[in-house]
Amino acid sequence: MKSLFDYPIIVNETFYKCWHILEYIENHKNMSELDKEAIKATIMDALVYNGDIDPDYEFLSLENLAITNNPTDYHYSKTPNVCGILMSIKEKLRRKSIYISAGIPITLFLAKPPSKVNRYCVYDPNIAVSSIFDDFTFYDAIYTSPTRGVRLTETRPFVEVEINGELYLVDTITNRIFKSSFFKEKYDLEIVSALNKKDFTKKQLQHYKELTCEKCNLADVIVFYNFFNKHSIPELAEQNYELNKSKEIFKEAWEEQKLIEKDMNKFFSIYKK
Repeated sequence: MKSLFDYPIIVNETFYKCWHILEYIENHKNMSELDKEAIKATIMDALVYNGDIDPDYEFLSLENLAITNNPTDYHYSKTPNVCGILMSIKEKLRRKSIYISAGIPITLFLAKPPSKVNRYCVYDPNIAVSSIFDDFTFYDAIYTSPTRGVRLTETRPFVEVEINGELYLVDTITNRIFKSSFFKEKYDLEIVSALNKKDFTKKQLQHYKELTCEKCNLADVIVFYNFFNKHSIPELAEQNYELNKSKEIFKEAWEEQKLIEKDMNKFFSIYKK
């Protein structure tokens, strides 16, 4: 067996519900079976994506937090029923900064701690995620809550996309994906309305293009983060990681941020006098 703590990608770059994934496991001893399945799939996706294991011969023991050669342990699947956002998808989202994501990389836009969000707030991240796919469907739906086991009375928006040849519903509140066939059967998904990209009117398509056009407002956001984010909070781990990753991709924004902070420091030094 090899400990998961021996894999840097798991320790430093893999997250679940915005926590470092191993820290999440450590602090949530009474996880639901759904969370366990999602975490197992997320860990294996990261290890296979990074080329750290051979999925035909290496498996996961979540109980031991280890990779084993025991075929009775958890197997990697390209199309799991539930998983965190796949590493390959995150890499694409990380490189896009658009209007609807507030002018910041989409992964940073999504890296927020899960909370009880007004249902209309979910539309923006759904649109942001859709922007990296050639085809997608927006749903408003009613379903049975996976966590509470009760039938929801209000519709909830989802975006459905194709990943590895399977249709998936993206849950941008918890940053998970659900295989559509699994979710529809398991949680009795009732689609109230659906709109596929191919069915957009000219006006809808134009509006969609405006919402997903390239826009970078990262420099101002970096200043905000640096000013307010002074503490290490577990729920902000992914947010901090994605902010640091943006240095590699949006170098100009980070250079601009230095100038903004320089001007701000000058202003405050004058004000103090």
